[in-house]
Amino acid sequence: MKKKGTKFERDLIHKLWENGFAAIRTPGSGTVAYPVPDIIAGNGKKYIAIEVKMRSKLPLYIEEQQIKDLAMFSSLFGAECFIGLKLPREDWRFFRIDQLKKTKSKYKIDADIYHLGIDIYELIGRFRQVRLE
Repeated sequence: MKKKGTKFERDLIHKLWENGFAAIRTPGSGTVAYPVPDIIAGNGKKYIAIEVKMRSKLPLYIEEQQIKDLAMFSSLFGAECFIGLKLPREDWRFFRIDQLKKTKSKYKIDADIYHLGIDIYELIGRFRQVRLE
């Protein structure tokens, strides 16, 4: 499963580079003593920290500590933080922490909020989609 996740992270990095963002995979994310996201990207004006998740279906549950670590890193680094979610046969969707549903001990993305996620073009500031809520 780790190998498959790495493939999706690399695909996302290529998409970011193709759209004018320098991007790197942070080696050892989740295994080092410091909170580091899976991907860090920037173009000199906008900086993004992404925790990458891949699932076969919803819901996606995320440990509370992972969210805290992402928020801490992003704050110190000066980056916007997002959860990047890849579902089979779907484009990437990106979620801000405040969009996630809080459960007793975790956060989740389910069918109720999946439509709130933004695509890569909105993530990098190329397009902004108007949403009717």
